[in-house]
Amino acid sequence: MEKRQFNRVDFSSPAMLLQQNQHWQTSIIDISLNGALIAYPDEFNGNLDLEFELDIEFEGANRAIIVFGEIVHSANHCLGFHIKCMDIESISELRRLVELNLGDSSLLKRDFASLVS
Repeated sequence: MEKRQFNRVDFSSPAMLLQQNQHWQTSIIDISLNGALIAYPDEFNGNLDLEFELDIEFEGANRAIIVFGEIVHSANHCLGFHIKCMDIESISELRRLVELNLGDSSLLKRDFASLVS
């Protein structure tokens, strides 16, 4: 059984998956500081060898969380997105989002330490 290094939180939110001049409407199923599980977009035909941008919008945020990364798996009408980089504002928003949904600051501290190591 796989042991996750980062805690995931259930989080339902619309999102946009982008690659070069293409984009696909999707939704977030769950999220962590390291990645997200997203719904498989309609008519998805992205190149899995290239980087993607994932824009996550949610109520209460000053702006969308924008992350860059790769699709690491596809199963059960979902895509696993691994975050490779994000700007400081997105890190702050994502950290706040995960913290509010985890309900345990010690888990968040452990996740954040794993992220920066």
